Amino acid sequence: MTELEKYIRDNAAAFDTESPAEGHEARFLARLEATPVAGDSPVKPANDGIRKPVIDGLWAALRNFRPAPVLAFAVAACAALLLIIRPGDPFRGVANEPEAIYLAYMDRVADLYQALPLEEEALQEITEEENPLFTQLPDNISNRQRSRILKNHYGELLAAARQLKKQ
Repeated sequence: MTELEKYIRDNAAAFDTESPAEGHEARFLARLEATPVAGDSPVKPANDGIRKPVIDGLWAALRNFRPAPVLAFAVAACAALLLIIRPGDPFRGVANEPEAIYLAYMDRVADLYQALPLEEEALQEITEEENPLFTQLPDNISNRQRSRILKNHYGELLAAARQLKKQ
């Protein structure tokens, strides 16, 4: 990283909030006028008066552009989509019913058995339960709480079983 890049990264907030130094726009326009554009001839066209208003308009738009709100909106939209879609969630679309969660878990386990036929014994150690957890939860907690507990528990078991596939 160059010194200029480091300076820009360290002072990014100032670039969003501060105005350019006095005379910067005039220096910028002078350099822009002096810079030849591909295909430009050294003879200035008669309609050169159009160029300055266009440049002034672009410069004003750039000066007033604040990327922070746009970036904040984009990040918030992505976060909202991830909360709604929940990629990688093995229980996405499953109702908050303990039995439905357990059945979805068993479907994912069956898929893993097909994908990992050589690891069947290790897979059994991770995924099989003598008494399923959903039958052991107390009756005095709500279905929502049960669902959260089951999704966490079975989600961790599925994550451990998927680690076998990566090895």
